[in-house]
Amino acid sequence: MAKKTETALNPRDAIRKGWLAYLGVYGAAYERAEAILTGKGVDIFDEFVEKGEEVETRAQDAFADMRERAHEVYGERLNFDRFRKILPLNNAGKGRVEELEAEIAALNKKVATLTKTKKRSAKRPTKRSTKAAKKAA
Repeated sequence: MAKKTETALNPRDAIRKGWLAYLGVYGAAYERAEAILTGKGVDIFDEFVEKGEEVETRAQDAFADMRERAHEVYGERLNFDRFRKILPLNNAGKGRVEELEAEIAALNKKVATLTKTKKRSAKRPTKRSTKAAKKAA
């Protein structure tokens, strides 16, 4: 008989693990806060700064390495002038933006005039409504 392997996580276990993870985070935060309040926080801060510097150095090295590899592999194949012609860079779309802004301003004026005329027409009674009011009276 084949053994059953449990691939799905039991909901009760998942909730318990989530709760334990929350408690762990809370405990770690409490310990760090306690260390800062008792004066040991400077050491922890310095430790974080050192770790941050290490990560930054590793990231810069990895980026430089990736850039070198990309130039080795694609350097001859890349034609940046072709990309510059295809992609709108710098102020290539500036004229279109100004054109659209002018169009939006014109539409805003039209909307404002339409709302003013609707307000005026709503305030003035029409001939039909005044005749109907006289007949009813």
